[in-house]
Amino acid sequence: MSGIERIRAIQDFDSARARAFRRSLRAILTGRAQRLRSIDPLLRAAGFEGRSFGGVQEIPVDRIVGSAAPDFKSGDFDPGFLPINRRMRERWTRIYQAMVEGDELPPIDVYKVDENYYVIDGHHRVSVARNLGRPTLNARVINVRTRAPLPPDVDTEALLKAAEYAAFLDATQLHRTRPQARLECSRLGRYDEIIQHIQGHRYFMSLEMGREVSLQEAAASWYDHVYHPIAEAIRRHKVLEELPGWTEADLYVEITRRWLALSEEGEPAGPDPAIQDLLAEHAKTWWRRRRKIRLPA
Repeated sequence: MSGIERIRAIQDFDSARARAFRRSLRAILTGRAQRLRSIDPLLRAAGFEGRSFGGVQEIPVDRIVGSAAPDFKSGDFDPGFLPINRRMRERWTRIYQAMVEGDELPPIDVYKVDENYYVIDGHHRVSVARNLGRPTLNARVINVRTRAPLPPDVDTEALLKAAEYAAFLDATQLHRTRPQARLECSRLGRYDEIIQHIQGHRYFMSLEMGREVSLQEAAASWYDHVYHPIAEAIRRHKVLEELPGWTEADLYVEITRRWLALSEEGEPAGPDPAIQDLLAEHAKTWWRRRRKIRLPA
């Protein structure tokens, strides 16, 4: 490494450390995370299912979001892989120079969870690549399967939702008996209501069959004979297009509530009338909001 090139690498390292320091100050003021995200809380929340080797491939640097190294010192990098500790300078600058000069570096090792990557080995290479604006890195990828899916940008509420979904799947085993089922709820607490529906279905199945029916067997039957027909009606009426922000499972819960309410009022009941009632109420709410916006101050 020539003297000028070494000075440039050191300057970039010091600049990156300064940005990390400024970010840490903002993080303290806003109460946000100051450390690089670890994969462990995500796997505990979503439920680890298994892993498989995905081969060596180029992966997008902006999807590398955290660490999976068991002995990783979280104080070395901030959440954006900016270097924090001055003792990293020598190694960081060597990697920087190698990348600038086009030297072939070994692939990093990562876990892939949904669309995100967590570094097992290669944190310094990720840090330098981000600093240089490199779009991709060569990586040995291990695909990790979880019971509950995780969104690309995981926050505390998303982790709680994933934990709820993972617990729901652990109880019902729908991810095994009905792998096509995607019952993702956008709000906390809705899986408890769905479990109650399955328990009710289980009770009547046991009466009809004259034997004790397991929760897993009842869940599979509920999905086939209760949830799926309502989901088909949701798709037929294109409700997801009318109510952005809702999921199919959200709508299932709301439609069954309205179905019961219409039945108790002596009105025509079933998924289609319940959907029409929901859409009509949404249209009225939208129109009231529209009129309020147009009213003069």
